[in-house]
Amino acid sequence: MANPTASKLREYLGTNYKESDEELIALYIDTHKFYRKLKKEVDEGPLMMEHVNKAGAKNLVKNPLAIELTKTVATLNTLLKSLGLTPAQRREVVSGGDGNDDDFDRF
Repeated sequence: MANPTASKLREYLGTNYKESDEELIALYIDTHKFYRKLKKEVDEGPLMMEHVNKAGAKNLVKNPLAIELTKTVATLNTLLKSLGLTPAQRREVVSGGDGNDDDFDRF
């Protein structure tokens, strides 16, 4: 999903949509917007940056924005879980959650 919208998320939720989901939907959209900005910054900058410590020594460190990007992805995933929109949750809804998955499903 490139640019999620509230209507698209409601459509994905289908009959599982509840008015109480609106806050999570808004939070997901805002967080996704932040993710896109952060990703653009990380893509345009170096992955490793030079850092001078207190002793004056120079070290290469991971770009702090890359670390924040990872945290933002985790937040987006958590929001999707809260809405019931992860692939595993969708598969469970489709299969009826009866636990009758075969080896192919586990693959």
